[in-house]
Amino acid sequence: MSKLKIVGIMPVYNEADIIEQTITHITDQGVPLIIIEGESKDGSLEIERKFLGKGVLEVRILRADPYYDRKEVLREGYAFALEHSPDWIVYADADEFLESPYPDLTLAEAIDKEARLGYNLIQFNCFEFLLTEKDHLSPIKDIKKKLTYYTWASDYYFRAWKHYPGTDLVSYGGHKPVFPKGMEERVSPTKFVVRHYKFRSLEHGIRKVFKERLPRYDPRNVAIGWHVHYRNLRPDPSYFIVDSGKLTKYEEDGRWDLERKFDPYFGAWKPPGIEDHLPVKERMDILSRRIQEVSKKVDELQRQLDSISQSPPVRVYRALRKLVRL
Repeated sequence: MSKLKIVGIMPVYNEADIIEQTITHITDQGVPLIIIEGESKDGSLEIERKFLGKGVLEVRILRADPYYDRKEVLREGYAFALEHSPDWIVYADADEFLESPYPDLTLAEAIDKEARLGYNLIQFNCFEFLLTEKDHLSPIKDIKKKLTYYTWASDYYFRAWKHYPGTDLVSYGGHKPVFPKGMEERVSPTKFVVRHYKFRSLEHGIRKVFKERLPRYDPRNVAIGWHVHYRNLRPDPSYFIVDSGKLTKYEEDGRWDLERKFDPYFGAWKPPGIEDHLPVKERMDILSRRIQEVSKKVDELQRQLDSISQSPPVRVYRALRKLVRL
């Protein structure tokens, strides 16, 4: 059991078909929730309230008419969570399952482990589970059993972090918190798992994209480059039902394929990098990390070359070459 006080934030809007499963999952993982309810019309609120006192700390309703303002949801959600004096914060969307990378530890226990190792920020690999020709008509209710084909989407998901007063969750749209000035990021090298199930049927996908999301996005959010991920979709089955041959089947064995085989938002085979579709700040952060990674590899290669050049065989070879020249 985790010794940390961890509080989760989960925004919800019209997720009645999956919300009971995602709430049960994360609270069973030792993370109590603050739910930010966006005035759902499909019965989500009634389901959420059944969990009050059973893993859900409170359900806060935020008016989302006429637009969904993600900035407000993130800002208010974080403020509500801080009322519970957490040591760590976890952020999860209502159609996601956050998982520990350690098979013998719950999510809360795994976070506690990383905290004890001195890390204050945890990165997640996001795996998108998609509708395919093999399962989109399946009547199975358990979404993990219904959709079993996925692609790795991105690792720009920093969903668990140590709370410091003044932390900003808004600037990167909830993908990554910004610690107060002077507070160094110590990112765990062990990446956790996000399983994302954004479309659970063809009907659900078309309704979600063209009725419940695109028309409701706040124009101010759109103007800064947010909410771009559904723009290329069309109300046609070919945009929602993916050839299973392009994906990887998950066997529930903890082994994940980290190749981004398919772009789940833009429908492109072997797509360009995810950063092409992100706001400038996020692209720069990714670029900076990649430069650091390349620099480390170059330094390591140089160390290996230096070591080889001083090895006995190379030194003997050089001496023999000198003798031959004489």
